[in-house]
Amino acid sequence: MTTIPSDMFEAEEDQNIPELQRDLQRKYRNVGSKVQELWRSFTLKQRETAMRGSVGDGKVLRNSRDPGLDGLREITPDWNLEDIVSTPHFFLDRLKFRVETDLHHQQLNGANGGPGDREIIRTVVKRQQRRMADGSGHWAMFMDVGKDYGRWMKPNGAEGMAARYPSGMMPAHEAMPFLHRQMTTYICYNHLIEEILDLGSNSRAKKTPGKKSTKDTADAMAKLTIAPKPLKASISEVIAQADEQKTASEDYLELLRSEPVVLNHAVNMINYSRPELVQDDRGRILRMFADKYLSIALFEVVSDSVKIIFTWDYIIRLVRMLDGLDDKVKRPLLIQELSNTCHLEYRRAQAAFRRQMSQNLGVAGKCFRRITAGETSRVVIKGQPSDFTVADPQLHYILRLCHPDTNHVNAAQWIQKLDDHNILHADDLKRLDDDQVFALGDLAIIVSFMHTLSTSLTMVPSSKKTGLLFTGRTIELDAELAQYKADADFGDYLVPADNLLEPDAAANALQALDDFVVGHAGTSLGSLYEDMLSGCLDDIEKKFLHVKSRLEAVDKTTYVPLPSEDPTTATVRAEQRREKAKTRPAEARVYDITAIAPRQPDVVVVPAPRLKVKTSVVAVFSTIFAKSEARGSVSWADFAAAMADMGFSVTPKGGSIYTFHAPESMGSRSITLHRPHASDIDGYRLLILSRRLNRTFRWEAETFEVD
Repeated sequence: MTTIPSDMFEAEEDQNIPELQRDLQRKYRNVGSKVQELWRSFTLKQRETAMRGSVGDGKVLRNSRDPGLDGLREITPDWNLEDIVSTPHFFLDRLKFRVETDLHHQQLNGANGGPGDREIIRTVVKRQQRRMADGSGHWAMFMDVGKDYGRWMKPNGAEGMAARYPSGMMPAHEAMPFLHRQMTTYICYNHLIEEILDLGSNSRAKKTPGKKSTKDTADAMAKLTIAPKPLKASISEVIAQADEQKTASEDYLELLRSEPVVLNHAVNMINYSRPELVQDDRGRILRMFADKYLSIALFEVVSDSVKIIFTWDYIIRLVRMLDGLDDKVKRPLLIQELSNTCHLEYRRAQAAFRRQMSQNLGVAGKCFRRITAGETSRVVIKGQPSDFTVADPQLHYILRLCHPDTNHVNAAQWIQKLDDHNILHADDLKRLDDDQVFALGDLAIIVSFMHTLSTSLTMVPSSKKTGLLFTGRTIELDAELAQYKADADFGDYLVPADNLLEPDAAANALQALDDFVVGHAGTSLGSLYEDMLSGCLDDIEKKFLHVKSRLEAVDKTTYVPLPSEDPTTATVRAEQRREKAKTRPAEARVYDITAIAPRQPDVVVVPAPRLKVKTSVVAVFSTIFAKSEARGSVSWADFAAAMADMGFSVTPKGGSIYTFHAPESMGSRSITLHRPHASDIDGYRLLILSRRLNRTFRWEAETFEVD
């Protein structure tokens, strides 16, 4: 296939149509013969029931001339009750065509020699004699059916390019409804297969009324707008993206403090992914001492959660300081500091992903080895990632992401390749567990942010000349906390494993951790990071004045540099912090790590306005915001469908990360979420989801009312 030179276009975002087709292909491969048999044996009434069930609320076009459902006939005239139900072969022929024909050829040809998708859309555009959307010069590329399928472009010399690649480029006013047609068709076909099996198969478990799956309705999909994002992000968009990650980190810390099930899972995840459990060159692992390593795991879980909050806080402050700043001395200093800080967060997320992937029983465990020096163990890759390029592509992509030579720019490509592979090979995705997928998503978040940041500001490579700024101060604080961590012992509350789920155990463990940190460091964990952040901001001003003084001293005979701070011992430093802590107001304690006290009666939280929605949407959010211990579960598909029904659009970020964009009626806010490894959101993941939604939109169970 001919490729377009990379310098001739600027890529936008991917569409998920290839993924939808692969889902349909997989269903057809596994149950296609059964679906055909059932569909042919169904009565007209049964086919109608299945079709209406596939769209949740039962609303479908009566025929291809039906003007209802917000003009859906213009996009999918063949998805109508008359044609689908009347004869079995109409749907089965189109199902087989969508499964066996690649997306590129579906542009030009339809089932049984009928018109292709592009011809149908062109007819609509021509009949309406208007552009269905303002493309603003944007085009979409359809050169292949991989990651570039439906990718938005703004090419140089678009008309000439389209002439060279007539079936590979499409102007926005055609591409938007074209993508909408294919996306809606694949969603409906996927859901109809499920309804056929539910209705006619005795081997499938029947859904209980309370667990009925909510489907992405065709009319909800008709409300979605596919629009290209701006090529350059504004400073406000960068700040909003960083602020969302800070908020998400704050929510997670609150859950660690308030929900023992979340804290227990996090501690076990860290404990069982320790470097000490990775084999060394001789195949040995270090013995596991539950008391010691569980205590260390609790320390790491809580301290890392606080550290991440302050990292994003610092990033936000730096970006705000750069907004509108023209100073030729200070601006480069801030950009370098911002680059260093983002790079630090990227390396942290990469290390967390490497830690999860290095577990012995995992898909990549055999590719890592442990190196131990004294009390410290670290994990390194054995051999080269390229060793598995052909034999195990998934492993190759994973190791590339774990490799220390992979920077955030390269990581974006490897995340996309890994996503594409996992979509195409569903069985390989099962080789990863939920925590590994979550760590991949965490890595994708900082990679995505750094890409967005680079479209707004001219960034520079990270520098090892960190001085006393954020990277240097973080390294110093990490080293100090590592000394304390080695002496941590909270076994009374952590042993045996899962003891945190016992009454009051989690609260007592967090209190013991807080007392331990204060006793050793002289102040709380949150105050340590708050002081570090304040010190970094002071460092910026000092370094700015220092550089400015040097420039001004060129024409002077003498120059006196700013004095450096004298190093202090750990004991003196802790005592200084204790004295400083006495002057802090009690209510000024930042990011407390102890258990959250019940909300006081006089604390009033203004809920979000009530929303009139469908019954299926109410069912989804009632489960998400359930207050009982038996919260149940919600499928990702049902949640996404409910969001779409309320007017949200979604942008995939890679690594199972998706951003849901609210409609203008809800303030155009957005929320970035991890898609679960399994199909359902349950357990502690449901708690995280409910907390995020409540913080972002102020939603609760009572927010949703049946329309």
